Amino acid sequence: MPNCPRCLAFTNDDFAYCGGCGRPRIVESLRTPRTPPDWLLPLQRVLLGVLSLWLIVTLGVAFLREAKAVRDARPLLAAGKAQEAWTLLGPFLQSHPRHEQGLLLGGQATIRLNQMTEAKQFIETLTEISPELGKQLGDDYRQFLSQKAQAVGCNPDAFLQLLSSAQSLGDSFPKSVTAGFGGVAEACQKAGSGWTSVHLASQLTDLGMGADLIKKGYVPAIGRALGQARYGDAKALAQQAVQAVPAEIGEVKKVLDGERAKVAATIKTLSGLCQSLKNDPRYHPGDSWCLPEIPPAAAQRARDAWGKSFVYTAFAPNPGQTCHPGASFTSHGASQAAEGEERQSPAAGITCSFAYGSESWQVPERYWLESLQNDG
Repeated sequence: MPNCPRCLAFTNDDFAYCGGCGRPRIVESLRTPRTPPDWLLPLQRVLLGVLSLWLIVTLGVAFLREAKAVRDARPLLAAGKAQEAWTLLGPFLQSHPRHEQGLLLGGQATIRLNQMTEAKQFIETLTEISPELGKQLGDDYRQFLSQKAQAVGCNPDAFLQLLSSAQSLGDSFPKSVTAGFGGVAEACQKAGSGWTSVHLASQLTDLGMGADLIKKGYVPAIGRALGQARYGDAKALAQQAVQAVPAEIGEVKKVLDGERAKVAATIKTLSGLCQSLKNDPRYHPGDSWCLPEIPPAAAQRARDAWGKSFVYTAFAPNPGQTCHPGASFTSHGASQAAEGEERQSPAAGITCSFAYGSESWQVPERYWLESLQNDG
């Protein structure tokens, strides 16, 4: 005979209510915890372990698949195999459309495959998810566009097609193509088709790109030519730039002024060396001139504006005499020796000669002296 859980009074099993407190026995029985069977707890533990193991394996496999697609695509892109990289990344991004590294590499692959629609979408999506990576992808696009524009050679149609594709990406991207115009101008100059780049430059100027064309295209190309001592090319490119965009002549002069200033400084140094010979009484005994066979110590220490020593040449003595009646100082500038057309260079062949008390000069052509003579 069980007792009532509430009042502990003994009750009969057949009664629905407690004889002592009158409370329904079924309600009180529900409040009493029921002990689970002994076999249930071990089964629950086994099922929980199996479920956890399945979840770990599933997530691990998914992670490895993600890492493999991204990991394998990165060296392919670095090796210039954009199509193979995209073959891996395309399916991966369909199932992982917001994967940051996948979007970054996918964007790099599509721009190299000239898939501008997909490229634009990657930029927008990645910028939304990660502004930092979005900027990185945009910078990568701009750098790639400049390099590709540099490499099209003297091919105006290819350049304009690349420019048109870049315009679909946003306002900042056409400027990157324009920055590669210097490569087109250099290639046309090398091929003897300077008029081709001038015509293309005129088209770009009509599109409102004249300033960028000069600052990002022509000016760097002129600078490269000067740095490589290709002075004929530098002059031709400068003249083309002024012809294409006259309003930007100031930018062209800036890049030339460095070489012109070196010409001025070198002429000034040479003038001082010739004057020192003229004014040194040791070299003018009596009525004759007798210049040394080797340069004076001060002349040996002197350098031109390109940091090179001057070439000193003592003139041969007259018949029956031992004295050198004259001498010359020459700067070859960036060149290592005399060139066939020295006057075309701002550096090579600047010479000050002194003979029999008279001074004479050989200087570069007028073009490289414009800033000195102030005739623009």
